[in-house]
Amino acid sequence: MTPILILGTLFFTIYYLRQHTVGDAAVNIFLPVFLLIPSFYGFRLPHLPGLNFPTAALIPIVVAIVGRHFKDWKFQRTDLWIFFFVAGSYYSELSHSGASNAGLIILEGVYAGILPYILGKMVLEQDGIRERFVRRFALICFVVAVVSLWEFRMGTDLFMMVEGLFLGRGQFLGGQVRNGFMRIAGTFGGSIQAGTIFSMAWLFAMWLGMVDKERGTERKYWGLRRSTILSIGAAGGLLMTLSRGPMIGMAISYLVARIGKAKNMTLASIVTLVLLCVGGTIGYIKAQQYTQGPAQNQDQENAIYRRILLDEYKPYVERGGLFGWGVVDRPVVPGMFSIDNAYLNIQLQQGNLGLWTLLLMGGESLLAAFLAARRATQRSDVFFALCMLGGMAGLLLSMTSVWLGPPMYALFFMMVGWSQSLRQTESVSVMVQQPANTRFAFRRVIA
Repeated sequence: MTPILILGTLFFTIYYLRQHTVGDAAVNIFLPVFLLIPSFYGFRLPHLPGLNFPTAALIPIVVAIVGRHFKDWKFQRTDLWIFFFVAGSYYSELSHSGASNAGLIILEGVYAGILPYILGKMVLEQDGIRERFVRRFALICFVVAVVSLWEFRMGTDLFMMVEGLFLGRGQFLGGQVRNGFMRIAGTFGGSIQAGTIFSMAWLFAMWLGMVDKERGTERKYWGLRRSTILSIGAAGGLLMTLSRGPMIGMAISYLVARIGKAKNMTLASIVTLVLLCVGGTIGYIKAQQYTQGPAQNQDQENAIYRRILLDEYKPYVERGGLFGWGVVDRPVVPGMFSIDNAYLNIQLQQGNLGLWTLLLMGGESLLAAFLAARRATQRSDVFFALCMLGGMAGLLLSMTSVWLGPPMYALFFMMVGWSQSLRQTESVSVMVQQPANTRFAFRRVIA
């Protein structure tokens, strides 16, 4: 049944694109399957990498993007970092386990990384698509959070139960109990992954609240603004994951994004920077103390495990050098198969080249969002750019506590591409106050 449904998604997307734009397909087909159907539901044809629902929807969309909008492509540094990242993963595998495995690895890199990057860069900032995509993203995450209340209290993931009837049992990474409650995974395959998605939904809901308030058209339900309800849902979903990494990441994201709503953004930026520096220093000291002593509970044991990982795998990282060990031959320390650190995992598999290019992509995304916020004159554009900046900062922090698997992998590359294309919208009501250009004002007086 799963192969038939996945192929059906592929052909339906092709048919849909004959009558609609790539933006419509991204909002109405890709986004729902990306957020509602876990990526581990898939199948493999001989000699080809696995195909899942999000990829099946994305392949024809990206083909249409190349066919219709290739002339609009502008080369940027980030394109180069992504090329080296994917090409490096191919060479890492080729040098250890052979050409057949290397071919699968590079195709998986294209499916999970390059396709979302192209979507983010070429489509999500097209006229009207940003708001539609963000609104649909926040709404779907709200629905997932509400349904996941049952999982949080009763311990059963209703999404996995229903989808499992048609798609079989997938590689479910949830099912962990903390403080007497189930850490929800929803449709995202794991609690930390869910926390990361809910964090972005919360930021998007904040931005929608600003946009709708400016227009004066936001509806209210039960006396609450629609954006407030979406924010409560996303925040509730994040809290129900009981995942500290995404929660800390969201705190950072929120502080950064709030700069865009401040009357004096310069002062808000300074205050935020001071808070992050002080809080980061205190947090680092507390984390070092927390992971030193003997574990008193499961949470502390997990934190100590993540710290020990870095020490135990350090010799293998050094021996891996520039290109690492590849996926198949990745070394395993006895008792430490699970590497709950995306940076360490990438460095082991793809070497220093993989780690450096990953950091460069994240850095380019932060820089692009910052520059977009600086050059924007519309208040909503400034706020959105800072939401993207905060969201990427939170995602990069969350990656210290989990491997970069779906859907975080695709989300990361999509946000990297999206940040490179941030631009000014054409119609909003609130302008950012611009400083007077004293140089030219002086000339006018003299004249």
